[in-house]
Amino acid sequence: MLTFVGVYFLFIYLASLGVLQIAASYANLNGLSFFKRLKWGYIFGALLIVGGFCWFYIVGNPHPEFGYAFTVSDLFRYGWSNPMPPDIGLVMGEGESVIFFVLAVGFALLTTIAISSIVKFRLSPRIPEEMKEEAPEGLEALREMTFFQAITRSLRNGKGKE
Repeated sequence: MLTFVGVYFLFIYLASLGVLQIAASYANLNGLSFFKRLKWGYIFGALLIVGGFCWFYIVGNPHPEFGYAFTVSDLFRYGWSNPMPPDIGLVMGEGESVIFFVLAVGFALLTTIAISSIVKFRLSPRIPEEMKEEAPEGLEALREMTFFQAITRSLRNGKGKE
C-alpha cells in the first residue's frame, strides 16, 4: 500500500493530467492533446479527474475507519489534525503539501508533453515558407505541431540562441 504522500502525489498527478487534457482540447492545442477529436480529450480528462478524486477519497484512504469521523465542527475544534489517535493527521504540513503538489503538476506536464509528442509524432507541422506567412510562436505553435517539433523548429531557425 502506498503511503499517504504517494497517494496524494498520485491524486494530484491524475487530476492535473486530466485538467491539462481538457485545457488542450478547449484551446484546440493539437500538439498537447492525446487525441485527434476534441470530445475524446474532454472525456479522458474528466475521467482522470473524477477517477483521481474517487480513488483518493475512497480507495486510497489510509485510515478508512476515520474517513467519515471528521466533521466541520471538528475542524474548528481541533484544527486540521484528527483528534482520534494523535499520531494520525488528516493533512500533511503546508510545506510538504506544496512540494508534492508542484512535483505532481510538473510530472503531469512532462507526461503530457512526452505522450502527446510520441502519439502525434507524425503530425506534420505547416512549413511557413510554403504557406507564405510567418510561423506561429509560443502556445499558438502547439495548435499545429507537438512540443518537440516546436522546440526543434525554434532551435533550427536560431531563435533559441538569443
